[in-house]
Amino acid sequence: MYYKKFFVFFLLVTSCVPLLQAQLIPAENSAKDIDQSRIGSHYSIFPLAGYSSDFGFYGGGFVQRMNYGVDERPFLSNTRLNGVLSTKGNLEIDLEYERIRTFGTDIRSKVEVVGLRLLQGHYFGIGNETEFSESLFDSEFFFYERREFQFDYQARKRVHSYGKSGVLDLFSRVKVWHVNGIEKENESKFLIDQPEGFDPGWVNTLGLGVIADSRDSEFDPNRGFRYSLEFSKALPFIGSDYTVASLTGDVRHYKTLFANIVFAHNFKFEHQTGDAPFWSKPVIGNEYGLRGFHWNRFRGSSSVLSMTELRTWLFTLWEGRIRAGGQLFWDTGRVYSEKDSAQFFDDWKHSYGAGAAVSLFNPDFIVRADAGFSDEAFRIYFGAGYVF
Repeated sequence: MYYKKFFVFFLLVTSCVPLLQAQLIPAENSAKDIDQSRIGSHYSIFPLAGYSSDFGFYGGGFVQRMNYGVDERPFLSNTRLNGVLSTKGNLEIDLEYERIRTFGTDIRSKVEVVGLRLLQGHYFGIGNETEFSESLFDSEFFFYERREFQFDYQARKRVHSYGKSGVLDLFSRVKVWHVNGIEKENESKFLIDQPEGFDPGWVNTLGLGVIADSRDSEFDPNRGFRYSLEFSKALPFIGSDYTVASLTGDVRHYKTLFANIVFAHNFKFEHQTGDAPFWSKPVIGNEYGLRGFHWNRFRGSSSVLSMTELRTWLFTLWEGRIRAGGQLFWDTGRVYSEKDSAQFFDDWKHSYGAGAAVSLFNPDFIVRADAGFSDEAFRIYFGAGYVF
């Protein structure tokens, strides 16, 4: 979520309601082996309301239900619902459900459904050196209306365990993605370029990949790494209007330096071939990387992104039930297209910023706020959990 001129207020209410049947401890475990904060179901509610010049008045919130069973790691199931509605007609709904053991098997499943109507979708063109000016942005030259539906299902299977917490998983993915881009009444970059994907279309993909994960926590890691590599293909026989192939890599490292300060680094790349619509191309410049630029600022056929953070918890209350902390970050990266230099280190973009994090009652529920700055703009983001 991004803001230009903003006034925002929020109320955070977090409650933990353990299920009665989840209080039973199996005979093979002693009570001292059980983390009492990870028993039963925990409900977290994060209402959000405010005003921005991009959205108008808006309201919504975030609801999460984390079911640990009896100290299941990282959880037994996790359900998240995020919804925002604004007076300017913007609507976003994101429902995500993840379960460690699907129908009693050892398959870890994750389903995400997204519905979006955004009157201020951003299109700046394709490439790393696309035109930008504040006056053109204020005149809505870079805007178009974006209507989107997305269904994403991932199934993971553990094939190897190593060390204290290391796992090696194989996964498959099915993704159904539909976008309808609608031009604005005034002259716009979207209308002038009429890029591939100007008309409504579907990109439906099948993917295969591998994940190696040794982190001590999926939500607040202090040490370890996570590597993932995925190849996906969109083909007409599965209902796709485009034939697109993608290779995506994600490398994350975490290390505690000193005095509760954690160094976190994430390097990501994506390369795409085929007749991809503009909205499915690799993109950077949003809350997930290169924070501080306007939303989806850079698109290309390939992208590279490096994000570095220093994180710490500044103080805790009630034996760690309440925590407050902060983070500093520096993002850098670029996209590649036919119009750009192919030299790997040419023309990287940079942004930096700081943020705050709060955890209430549930150690795995973290609310984050970041302020990002770039040479074009600054942006403020709110979300659940760290970016990576």
